[in-house]
Amino acid sequence: MATFVAYAIYLISMIKLPGYLDQFFGPWPDQIGYRFSTKLKDTKLLYFCLLHMAVFGAIVPLVIAQIFDLKPHRKVPPKILWPSLVVLAGAFLYYANYQGFLPNMLHPNPDPPYMTESFFYIFPFALGLTVYSCFLLPRSIMFVMDQNRFSPILETIIAVVSMFISWQVYIIEPHILPERIFWTGMAIAAAGALSRSFYLSFIACFSTLYGASMVHPVFYKIPWEPILPGFIAAFTAFCLYVHSRDPRIFPPELPANK
Repeated sequence: MATFVAYAIYLISMIKLPGYLDQFFGPWPDQIGYRFSTKLKDTKLLYFCLLHMAVFGAIVPLVIAQIFDLKPHRKVPPKILWPSLVVLAGAFLYYANYQGFLPNMLHPNPDPPYMTESFFYIFPFALGLTVYSCFLLPRSIMFVMDQNRFSPILETIIAVVSMFISWQVYIIEPHILPERIFWTGMAIAAAGALSRSFYLSFIACFSTLYGASMVHPVFYKIPWEPILPGFIAAFTAFCLYVHSRDPRIFPPELPANK
């Protein structure tokens, strides 16, 4: 229930929350000072990155995963694991070649400022998509079904459906990434749910979205300052979650006299 409620808030905050907050708080950067208002002039982008992508897309779901002690990796049979890994890699390579950023990677002409700004946005964006569709929602189904033989099928279905819903909500209004990529995202969601590996799913999703942003250089049109607070918050939450999964830091307690 916690996962489904968090996911519902995540979807609502995607399109409603930034506008409401912008109307409620008004042009507060202008009241603080000219320099501050020119840096954070896009307050809707600030609210979107900080609250939607960082708070409801990273902090809240990762806190849920920590509270319920959900492991980012679960052991699956090799006959499921290896095809899932092939789909994850194949989805990335197919879209990379189809969209045209594979030649760019093989013959790079990097623009470090643009690549940095893209990273600030794409990291929490991909994290929110995968933490729900490839981790929390499938894992919830796994526990509800008590890991019976139908569980992988239902986990895959909820992953694909939730990724489809997330993407459809994202494109209600014109977004920075092309709509065609969502088919690749659905393949990544299905393979991620089957492999039961949050990290591998996140790497595949992030690589695909980041590569797409290199071909569609839309980040030149938007300021990077409103994006930065959301990235810092999401990246910090991700690092704390990864740190908490390290058995060298949190060793299991052994029974007495054993």
